[in-house]
Amino acid sequence: MDPAPIAVPEALAQSVRKARADRIDRELYEEEKLWRWHPGDGEDPRTVSQEALRRETALEHEIDARIGPTAAGPEDPRRDAERRRIKYFPVLFVSAPHIEEGATGAFPGMPTPLLYATCVLDRMLRIDEFPGARVPDVVAVLNPPAYSAAFEQELVACLREHRPVVVGISNLSEGHHFALRIAATVKKECPQAIVLLGGQHEDAVNPDAYRAASRRVADMSGRRQASHDDFRIGAEELGRLTALQTFARPEERELMDVVFAGDSAFALPEVLKVVADCLPADAETVKKRMLAEPDRFAELPGVGSLFIYDWNAQRIESMPLSGVPIDGDRLPYIDVTRMTHENRFPVFGHRRTAQIMACLGCKYACSFCHESADAFLYEQPKIRQRSPQHVIGEIRLRIDQGFEAVFFDDSTFTQNPRWLTEFLTLLEGLAAEHGTFEWGCQTTVNDVDRDLLRRMAGAGCSYVYFGVESAEPDAVRVQKVRQLLLVSEGDWTERFRDVAHWCREAGIRVGTSLQFGLGETPEQRLLTLDLIAELHREGCIPDGCVALNVNSPYPGTRQWLQMLQSGAALPDYREKLVRHPAFETAHQFSAITGKDVEALYLLAADRLGRALHQEEPA
Repeated sequence: MDPAPIAVPEALAQSVRKARADRIDRELYEEEKLWRWHPGDGEDPRTVSQEALRRETALEHEIDARIGPTAAGPEDPRRDAERRRIKYFPVLFVSAPHIEEGATGAFPGMPTPLLYATCVLDRMLRIDEFPGARVPDVVAVLNPPAYSAAFEQELVACLREHRPVVVGISNLSEGHHFALRIAATVKKECPQAIVLLGGQHEDAVNPDAYRAASRRVADMSGRRQASHDDFRIGAEELGRLTALQTFARPEERELMDVVFAGDSAFALPEVLKVVADCLPADAETVKKRMLAEPDRFAELPGVGSLFIYDWNAQRIESMPLSGVPIDGDRLPYIDVTRMTHENRFPVFGHRRTAQIMACLGCKYACSFCHESADAFLYEQPKIRQRSPQHVIGEIRLRIDQGFEAVFFDDSTFTQNPRWLTEFLTLLEGLAAEHGTFEWGCQTTVNDVDRDLLRRMAGAGCSYVYFGVESAEPDAVRVQKVRQLLLVSEGDWTERFRDVAHWCREAGIRVGTSLQFGLGETPEQRLLTLDLIAELHREGCIPDGCVALNVNSPYPGTRQWLQMLQSGAALPDYREKLVRHPAFETAHQFSAITGKDVEALYLLAADRLGRALHQEEPA
């Protein structure tokens, strides 16, 4: 329920409205003015909510009580300093890296998972509409390309300078070990800081999600049940899974205070509102308030849960969200202005590059990819597509912000032909208005043809990254191969060769990932490397555009679920991973380990030469 209107002195109301208008004119780009969740979508961000007026009125009374009315009135600089001191509390966000310094085969990129998690909060802050008595001040978004001594020094310096009340950490499974190290550093330097943890790893080790998915499969029958049989897990499997959940170990209960699993765009601001209401806050006070008011989270858009360790009850408590999937078109554009490291990809000539997610999900179900399981695990649509108009609006914003290129992070950007046709039409219109804007994407060889690639190139596409995996991938594990066999008489190798030549004709550079450890023979590895070497010699694949991967069973994939059902020991990503510096992925839990990885690298380096991606992280 909206708060009841309050009586606000007209002079103060006018001052707040003017400050808001000045802020909007000074700080917001045109494309940012089209979204507002609070108090309602579509309203002019200059419109000040009653809640914001109430907050500003209370602040003015508090300032008067502390320093007294002054002859200079509201323009007194002492009032500005005091307002800032009492209005804001510092918050730090960190994207945990998944590699250490010295890795040469990885692409760090922009921390889009973290930025999407904070997008609603960032929007509230940019228009000064955070619904609390105190307002978060995001002092930094640390996005180190690798974990290093220099990053540790940067983190410690930031903690000592700002003494953040809240630190939010985002992590993938490969970065989970580093996320725990970051949390330990935070608690050492700022013992009172409230540490939040979220990201794909937490989504993938959420026992509540697996339990619910297993129940849904049990209620199915026939072919539908058989297609989801990997999700049927018993008590023993669930017990092994639960042991990997953050908070399962006593030391983690000392490091983390709240864990997000699933959607967090609306849950994060709500947690920070609890913090604001509890200031001066300590973790236990905040957690008790959250546990006492679960309904405030159960009403929020999103699928997933928040987890808290209750020291009194000696158990992990789960607080589910509403279960209503978030419409991507109702989210604001991510804020890319606070990151400590710029994104400049060599394939775009080291131009300043933004990353955009136009769609979550993939129509395929490859066993090694978490997107093949995420949708069912969290009972969401398999493909969650933003409208072409919404994506074009974000591109316009990035142009205004000085970005020179865009890379689409969608795993299969061209999977929806109708959407893509409309998007390209709008993009062509944008190019006619502003000039061609360079962009790239990743997709499969199944979902492009010669005419489409020509049109994409005409609309500014200069680079496409294909997950080829192998010249002869296992069609059971690599489901996109099986789909190609259903619609084409040609084989996977022939299709990739054709697509690579079509890209060269269109002027599009080709990047590709190779994945070893999917059951291929030594002969098949040679076929794969020779195919890529051939296409590199022919100018289809430029230097530095081939990434090497070792297949590993990541949490949340069907491969991992099958391992869970088999009774095998599950990989524990708390451990520091063993990786070859020239590979994108670690090999600790792979079928290829030790000296075999080095031998594989030497073979690939000999066959591929300059085609391999071997750039030192910036």
